[in-house]
Amino acid sequence: MYLKKIEIAGFKSFAERTVIEFDRGLTAVVGPNGSGKSNITEAIRWVLGEQSAKSLRGGKMPDVIFAGTATRKQLNIAEVTVVLDNEQRFLPLDFSEVSVTRRLKRSGESDFFINKQSCRLKDIIDLFMDSGLGKESFSIISQGKVEAIFNSKPEDRRGIFEEAAGVLKYKQRKRQAEQKLFETEDNLNRVQDIIYELEGQLAPLSEQSDVAKKYLQLKEQLTSVDVGVTVHEIDHLKEQWQTTEVELTAVNETLAQVSESIANFERTLINLRDKRTRLDEKLDTEQQQLLSVTETYEQAEGQKNVLLERSKNTEKTSSEYSDNLAELQGKIAVIESEAQGLTTELAKQESRKSELLVTIQELEERVERYSKSAKDRLAELRSEYVELMQNQANTSNDLKHLERKFTQETSKNQEAVDQHSQLLTKQAKLQEKEAASNEKLSLHSQSLESLRKDYVRVQQETHQAKQDLALKEKQMYDAMGILQQGKARQKSLQELQENYAGFYQGVRAVLKAKTELPGIVGAVAELIQVPTDLALGIETALGGAAQSVIVEDEKVGREAIAYLRNKRLGRATFLPLTTIKPRQLNDGIRQELKGTKGFVGIASDLVSFEPKIKNIVENLLGITILARDLASANSIAKQVRYQFRVVSLEGDVMNPGGSMTGGATRKGNQGNLFAQAGELQSLTEQVAKMESELVKREDVVRLLKITASEKEVDLENLREAGEIARLKEQELKSSIELLRTERSQLTREQEAFERESQGLTSFLAEYESQKATLETEMARIQTARKALDEEMNQTDQLEAINTEKREAYQEELKQKQAKTAVLVEKIAHTGGLLADKKGQLQEAQRSAAKLSEQIRMLTDDSSNHLESKESVETRMADLQQRKVDLQASLVSLKAERESVHQKIAELDENVTLSNKQQQSLLGQKSKGEVLKSRSEVGMDNALQHLQEDYSLTYEAGKDLYPLEVDFETAKGRIRGLKREIDGLGPVNMAAIEQFETVNERYTFLVTQRDDLLDAKESLFDTMNEMDDIVKEKFEEVFIAIRDKFQVVFPNMFGGGHADLILTDPTDLLNTGIEIVAQPPGKKLQSLSLLSGGERALTAIALLFSIIQVRPVPFCVLDEVEAALDEANVARFGQYLSHFEDDTQFIVITHRKGTMEAADVLYGVTMQESGISKIVSVRLEDVNERGDIDLEEP
Repeated sequence: MYLKKIEIAGFKSFAERTVIEFDRGLTAVVGPNGSGKSNITEAIRWVLGEQSAKSLRGGKMPDVIFAGTATRKQLNIAEVTVVLDNEQRFLPLDFSEVSVTRRLKRSGESDFFINKQSCRLKDIIDLFMDSGLGKESFSIISQGKVEAIFNSKPEDRRGIFEEAAGVLKYKQRKRQAEQKLFETEDNLNRVQDIIYELEGQLAPLSEQSDVAKKYLQLKEQLTSVDVGVTVHEIDHLKEQWQTTEVELTAVNETLAQVSESIANFERTLINLRDKRTRLDEKLDTEQQQLLSVTETYEQAEGQKNVLLERSKNTEKTSSEYSDNLAELQGKIAVIESEAQGLTTELAKQESRKSELLVTIQELEERVERYSKSAKDRLAELRSEYVELMQNQANTSNDLKHLERKFTQETSKNQEAVDQHSQLLTKQAKLQEKEAASNEKLSLHSQSLESLRKDYVRVQQETHQAKQDLALKEKQMYDAMGILQQGKARQKSLQELQENYAGFYQGVRAVLKAKTELPGIVGAVAELIQVPTDLALGIETALGGAAQSVIVEDEKVGREAIAYLRNKRLGRATFLPLTTIKPRQLNDGIRQELKGTKGFVGIASDLVSFEPKIKNIVENLLGITILARDLASANSIAKQVRYQFRVVSLEGDVMNPGGSMTGGATRKGNQGNLFAQAGELQSLTEQVAKMESELVKREDVVRLLKITASEKEVDLENLREAGEIARLKEQELKSSIELLRTERSQLTREQEAFERESQGLTSFLAEYESQKATLETEMARIQTARKALDEEMNQTDQLEAINTEKREAYQEELKQKQAKTAVLVEKIAHTGGLLADKKGQLQEAQRSAAKLSEQIRMLTDDSSNHLESKESVETRMADLQQRKVDLQASLVSLKAERESVHQKIAELDENVTLSNKQQQSLLGQKSKGEVLKSRSEVGMDNALQHLQEDYSLTYEAGKDLYPLEVDFETAKGRIRGLKREIDGLGPVNMAAIEQFETVNERYTFLVTQRDDLLDAKESLFDTMNEMDDIVKEKFEEVFIAIRDKFQVVFPNMFGGGHADLILTDPTDLLNTGIEIVAQPPGKKLQSLSLLSGGERALTAIALLFSIIQVRPVPFCVLDEVEAALDEANVARFGQYLSHFEDDTQFIVITHRKGTMEAADVLYGVTMQESGISKIVSVRLEDVNERGDIDLEEP
C-alpha cells in the first residue's frame, strides 16, 4: 500500500483546491519558510483523525479553515482527501483503492467519508489503528515531534512503541471491556438493591400468604359446620314455639279471676293511703326544713374551721417564704462575686492570647523570609546559567553561519549579472497582456457583485429563519417534555386518588364500598379544599379528623361500622350529618381578633366545601384560630384567655388552657392528601393550558419550516449562479494574477539583483567587524559562565544555613500555635462559665422578687380570715334555736302517721297474697311469651344468618350441609374454628397474589444477577487476556526495536553507543522507556545535553529502527534533518533510499542532500501573499539556502 495522492481545499493556506500526486519511493517537498509546506503534513494528520487544534498550530479547530487575505475573503469549508492504494488489502477493506475525506465547516459541523460513504471520525481512527498510520504514529513526524520524543516523560514515549507493536486495538478493547465492566457493576448494584428490597418484602408476604390460605381453609370448614348447626337450631325452635302456645291459653283464664279480687282490696287502700300521703307530705316538709337548717349549721361550722386552718397555714407559709428569701439573697451575693472573678480571668486570658498571636505573626514572617531569600537567588542563577548556555550556542551558530554566508555571497553574485539582461525584455510584453485582461475583469465583477449582494441578503434571511425555527422547535420540544411530565404526574395522582391512597385501612375500605353502603358522603380530607399556603396549618388543626368519614345519619354509620367489623377491615370514625352540631366563635371575639397582628382567620372560614357539610366543618374548625407564626399564636391565645385552640401556619399549636405543642413536622397521610388534591387540581389546569399552547407552537414550527425550506431553495439557486460567475471571475483573476506574478517575479528578480549587489558590498565591509564581535562575545560568555558557577556554589552553601534557621523558627512557631490553641479552649470554657453564672444570677433575682410579692399577699389574706370568722359564729347561734323547734313538731306527726300505717298494713297483706298468686300466673305467662318470642326471633336470626352470611335458604342449607355429628360436638367445633381464625390475626387476602407477583419478579432478578455476575467474570477474563497480549507483543517489538537501534545508531553517527531501557521491566503495561545515547568521542550523558543535531540524528536512528521492525506503507517527515550537518544529511538521504522499496517517504525539507536522494520534487510557493501553490521543481533550481526558482507546472 502507498499514498497515491492528497486533495486539499480551503485547509489553512491552500485556498484553492490542490491535488498532489505521489509515486512510490521518496518524494521531497521544498520551498521557502512560511510558504505552507508543513500544512501538507498537518493536512495528512488532520484527515487521519487528529482532534487537537493545538497539534495543528491552532487555537480551535475552525482555525484550520482558510482565513482570507487582504485580497481574498475567508472560506467557510476546509476539506482534505487522501487516496491510498490498497491492492494488497493492507487496510481491512475490500477495495483496491481507499479514499478518506474529512470536511469541516466554520459553524463547527464536521463530515467524514470513507470511499465517499459517510462515516464517523471513530471509524477512520479504527481503520488506521495499529497500521502504523494513525494520527499519533511514528509514520508522521512533524515539526517539533523530534523534540517531543526527547522531552516527553518515559511513560508518554511508549506510545510510539505501542503503535509499532500493534497493541492499540487490544488496549482499546480493554478500555471498552472496562467501560462494560463499569456498566455491568452499575447494573449489578441496581439489581442487587432491588433484590434486597424484594427479599425484605418476600418474608412478610410469604407469611401473610400462608395466613390467608389457612384462613380460606378454616373459613370453608366453618361454613360447613355452622350451616348444619343453624338448620338444626331452626328445627328445635319450631317445636318449642308450638308447645309454648298451648300452655299460654290455660294461664290466661286463671289470671282473670285473681285480678278481680285484687281490685276490691285496692279501692279500700286508696282512701287510707291518701291520708297517709298527706301526713307524709307534711312530715317530709318539716324534715326537709330540719335537714336544711342542720346542713346550713354544719356548713357554717366547717367554714369556721376552714378559716382557722387557713389563718394558721398563712402564718406558717409567710414564715417559710421569709426564710427562703433570706437564703436566696445570700446566694445572689455569692453568684455576683463568682461572676466578677470569671470576668477578670477572661480579660487576662484574652490579653495573653493577643500576645501569643503577635509572637506567632513575627515567627511566621521569619520563616517566610528564610524560606525565600537564598532559594530565589539560586533559581535566578540557574535561569541565568541556562540563558548563558543558550547564548553561547546561538553565538557559535552565528559565527559558523557568517563564514558560510561569506563563501556563498562571493560565488552567487556572478550568476546574477548574467541573468539581469534578459529581465527587461520580458517585462514589456507582460504589461500589454495584463491591461487587456483587466478590462474584461472589470465588466464581469460588476455582475458578480450584484449576485453576491443578493446571496448575502438571502443567506441572512435563511440563517435567521433557521435560527427562528431552531428556537421554536426547542421551545416546542421543551414544552412537550414538560407536558409529558405533567401528564405522568397527573395520571399518578389520579390513580392515587381513585385508590384512596394515604387513607387509613378502615377509611379506605368504607370509601371503596360506597355502592354497598348507601349514605356515605366521603372523607373530610376529600370534601374540603385547602389553599396550598394553609395546608400545614389546616392539617394540624384537623389532626386525625381529616380521615373521619361523613355519613348521612347514624344508621349509615352503624352499618359502616358493622361492615368493617364483619370484614375485619379496621376501624374508622363516622360523622353523621344529622347529629353533628356546629361550633363557632361569637361575633365579639371575631371582631376583637380582626386587625390583630399575625391573625390569619378562623379555620372554618379559610377552606372551601359544599354547604351540605357546613355543620361538620364548623364543628371541626369553627373554634380554631389560624395565626401567622408561633409568636403570633402565643399572643392571640393570651388575647382569647386560652379558651380556644390557636394553630400557626408552621404547625405549632397553643391549646386551650395554655399548653403548647410544636417542633419538627413530619408529613402525615392527611398532609399528603391535601397536597395531592391541590397538586392534582393545579396540574389539571396546567396540562390543559400546556396542550393548547403546544398546538400553537406546532403551527408556528410548521410555518417556519416551510419558510426555511423556501429560503434554502432560493439560496441554493443563488449559490449555483454565484459559483458559475465566481469560477469565471476566478479564471480571469487567475490569468491576470499569472501575468502579475510573472511580472512581479521579474521585478523581484531585478530588485533582488540590485539588493544582492548592494548587499554583497555591504556584507564584505561588515564581515570582519561582525566576526571580531562574535569572537569577543564568545570570550565574554566563557568568563561569565565561570563566575556563575562560583556564585551558584556559594548560594548552595547559604541555602543550607537558611534551612537550619528556618527549621528552628518553624519548631518555635509550632509550640506557640499549640499554646494558643490551648488558651483559646480555656477562653471558651471561661466564657461558658461566666454565661452560666449570669444566667443563675438573673434566675435568683427573679425568684427573690417573686417571694417578696407572695409574702405581702399572705399578710393581707391573714387579716381577711379573722374578720370572716366572727361573722360565721353569730350565724351559727341563730341556726341552733331553729333546729330545736322543728324536732318537737316532727315527734307529733310521726305518731299520727303510725296509726294509719297499721291499718294499711293489714289490707296490704291480703293484697300481697292475691298479688303473689297473680304474679305467679303472670310470670308463667311472661315466660311463655318470652319463650315464644325467643323462638320466633331465634328462627328469624337463624334464617337471616343463612341468607346474609351464606346466601342460603333453610331448605338449601338442610340439603347442602347436613349435620354429620351431634349438636354439642358441632357447637364446640365452631368455637374451635373461630378461635383458630381469631388466632390468625389481621388477614391480608391480597397477599396471595402479591406474594406470587413479588416472588416471580424476585426469581427473575436473581437470574439476571447471576447472568451479570457471569458477564462480569467474562469481562475480567477478557481484560486479563488483552493485558497478556499487550505485554507479549510490546515486549517482542521493544526487544526487536532495541536490537535495531543499537545497530542503526552507530551507523548513523559513525560510532558511539545507544540503548533503549524500560523504566519498570516488571510492569510491561505501564513502563516508560528511557533513551540512552553516547555519540562517538563523548561520555554517556542525558539526552537534554545533546546538541540539536545529535538529538535529531538520534530520533532519526530510532525512526529507522522502528521501520525495520515494523515497516509502514508510507512515512511523512517534516524537516526532521534540519539540525544535521551536510555529512549527516547525506547519510540520512542514503538511509531513506535504502528503505524506499518497502516504505514510501514524503519529506518536507530545506536540505539539498535530502533533495538529491529524492525521486520526485515538489515546490510550495506563495506567489500570492497568504496562498500556497504547488509547482514542479528541478534540483538545479534549488540553491544552497534552499530557495528555489520555480515555474508553474
